[in-house]
Amino acid sequence: MKIAFRKLGSQPLQFEANSDNAHFSGDLILKKSNLAQLNGTITGSISIPCDICAEEVEKSLNEEITFYLSDGIFDNNDEELDVVEIDKSIIDVEELLKSEIELIKSDYFCCENCEGTSLDREF
Repeated sequence: MKIAFRKLGSQPLQFEANSDNAHFSGDLILKKSNLAQLNGTITGSISIPCDICAEEVEKSLNEEITFYLSDGIFDNNDEELDVVEIDKSIIDVEELLKSEIELIKSDYFCCENCEGTSLDREF
């Protein structure tokens, strides 16, 4: 799902996107002429490798997501916001979902068999 930035207004615009077994839904609302707020939830599951044994395991998702989208380069030093800069005034919700899934996958993850095992262990 792609949304033109100019379509955003003061009323929330609903969105949905899917990637494999993950579902992303929520709304977008314009905060300033070039800044929108995204509030959403990612549910479902993803396949993720254990950081110790590398076995693929299904991880359940129920993640609340809130960040801002800037139409172009974000230049505001007054506030500390989590801002994603959008290129060409088009919000690609599927791409945002894929990025959020990659962020989740980058966290440390340990399967049930390896819980409590030290990463310093030699194999």
